Amino acid sequence: MLSYILLLCVALVNAYSDPGTCSGSCWAHDPNVIQRKSDGSFFRFSTGGGIHISSASTIEGPWTDLGYALPGGSIVTVGDASNLWAPDVHYVDGTYYMYYASSALGSRNSTIGVASSTTLEVGSWTDHGEIGVTSSTSDDYNAIDPNWITIGDASYLQFGSYWQGIFQVEMTDSLTSSGDSYTNLAYNASGNHDIEAAFMFEYEDYYYLTYSSGTAQGYTTSLPAQGDEYRIVVCRSTTGTGDFVDQDGTACTNSGGTTVLASHDYVYGPGGQGILDHPVYGLIVYYHYADKDIGLAVDQYQFGWNNLTWTDGWPVVA
Repeated sequence: MLSYILLLCVALVNAYSDPGTCSGSCWAHDPNVIQRKSDGSFFRFSTGGGIHISSASTIEGPWTDLGYALPGGSIVTVGDASNLWAPDVHYVDGTYYMYYASSALGSRNSTIGVASSTTLEVGSWTDHGEIGVTSSTSDDYNAIDPNWITIGDASYLQFGSYWQGIFQVEMTDSLTSSGDSYTNLAYNASGNHDIEAAFMFEYEDYYYLTYSSGTAQGYTTSLPAQGDEYRIVVCRSTTGTGDFVDQDGTACTNSGGTTVLASHDYVYGPGGQGILDHPVYGLIVYYHYADKDIGLAVDQYQFGWNNLTWTDGWPVVA
């Protein structure tokens, strides 16, 4: 019996594979990764005293720090325009657009802005300011953590953190939202409603909404109860504009969400994730995590990535 219990414990500890290789500058926080169209180089954007840019020739690295996308801050008038968060970059017709959030930790005085570049390089970004998605203390949503996707002939932005969860708004173009008609996509009814960092992608017949659930940071002060730290979850929908459910069929507006990746071995609190269609590995999930062997502080977070496989139409870390 004892040997069986030990084997079971080992299986649970190793329920997920270790992150893929990373060399060079592997610090990351809320990473967003995109490949440059012209040469296939990888660019990683992170939250860190502003929007920090790194680049590498492969996803494994070696990663090189380049500097800040908007070193002087933003022209937005809401939040802390000198300390921008949660970058999300996409490409349309020769131009890269980077959404960012301006806020303060725990505040709903927040707004989402956008900058553009044709190269992704430091020094090439033009700030356009607010896109029209803003929140205040009277709102039941928080206008941070933007994520852009095209669905059919339209484009949409996912956003939100805590409070009533994750929302979606249709965009007029990459610079402007269509208005203040927001659709709730996911909500955690328990505790302090801790879900955020939406990232949606399309695969075969479904749109998959990934987001981070649990306590995101503060691990050096006190660790949350086991299982309450950051983890990556997923829901899916046939439309991408609502009716998201988890693998058990629970509505994601009613605390649904199937875990894709959680703490294991030396990996603690993985989250702030995105999905990338890699030219060699196929779909991968990338994220930041605290490495127990390095440290649990935000400025010690590491860049992680894993291959995704599929089981019965759901993504699984390989």
